[in-house]
Amino acid sequence: MIKKILKNSSNYLFLIIFNLALFLIYQDTNNYMTVKYITTNKSMDIMISIIFTFLLLKLYFDSYYYIVLNRNNIITRIGRKEYNLLILKQLLLPSIIFFIINLISDYILIGSINIVYIIINILFAITCVIALPKKKEYNNEFLIVLILFILIKIVYFKLFI
Repeated sequence: MIKKILKNSSNYLFLIIFNLALFLIYQDTNNYMTVKYITTNKSMDIMISIIFTFLLLKLYFDSYYYIVLNRNNIITRIGRKEYNLLILKQLLLPSIIFFIINLISDYILIGSINIVYIIINILFAITCVIALPKKKEYNNEFLIVLILFILIKIVYFKLFI
């Protein structure tokens, strides 16, 4: 059961390694949280924020897009109601695991947790992934979502926080 849940466990492993590397670069709590969840105007911070955003979006793209692209075949096999539940599961499961990993890693590494930042990042990622047009090749879409997500984070956090 756990192996099935973590079928793309390398993404979660990269997320944990990235958290450790980020802590080694930014040991100050404010800098760590800002670079990881928001972003700043410094080029190094933006690069690190893009990597973190890439890892977050990759969690969804690896499982969600396969199901969306094969929608007709899956609906024929299991029905529309089960398909909708499957889509919901593909969105919620990575979100929950991402949430838990970041809660634990933030607490262990810096001794504090900012749940609001984690939830806002998850909500932005889910919104971008759902709103994105679905095509057989999603390389360009992934880049569009990555850029859109970074811009949303910059604008949102500059205006509201």
